[in-house]
Amino acid sequence: MASVRLLGRAVRFARGVRGYSTIMQIDTTLLPARGNDAVEILLNDHQVIKSLLSELTSATGPRREEVLEQLKGVLTIHNATEENLVYPAIDKVAGSKLEAQHLYHETAEADTLLFELDSMLKERDESDFSMKAEKFADAVRHHIEEEEQKAFPRLKENADPQHAEILADSVKTFRKSLHFEIAEG
Repeated sequence: MASVRLLGRAVRFARGVRGYSTIMQIDTTLLPARGNDAVEILLNDHQVIKSLLSELTSATGPRREEVLEQLKGVLTIHNATEENLVYPAIDKVAGSKLEAQHLYHETAEADTLLFELDSMLKERDESDFSMKAEKFADAVRHHIEEEEQKAFPRLKENADPQHAEILADSVKTFRKSLHFEIAEG
């Protein structure tokens, strides 16, 4: 079991157990691995993410926190999948190291904006929340567009059937094994 920091909290990853802790109010069933291959799974994730982004930018009051919590959970699952499996495949299988590095960088920038939004709500400082939420949504939508228009087609084009099957199986197994809980101490 490994622990990491997620938005200022220690989070422990455990294999073989489904669901988030009740503290995050999210479980992995909100983002099932739907699709026959890795790219199809991520495209389906993108639909969920875009829907939550639209909700976030229009939400007010307590609904903002609910949507942001959902978005944090969904993006944690999605980003972990991409960063641990798909971006390395874009580098090694598609031969596009610079593109993989660029996608890592964009994800890190979006994570920073997400942290800032979360902090604003926790500190009850919502004065610029709408503006920051729009900036965050635009950044994530741009990232999604780059993946869907450039990186994913390149990956599909360059992956032979064996690599494509291995990646799909790895994504499905990885997603089934994710579990998050607040670490002690």
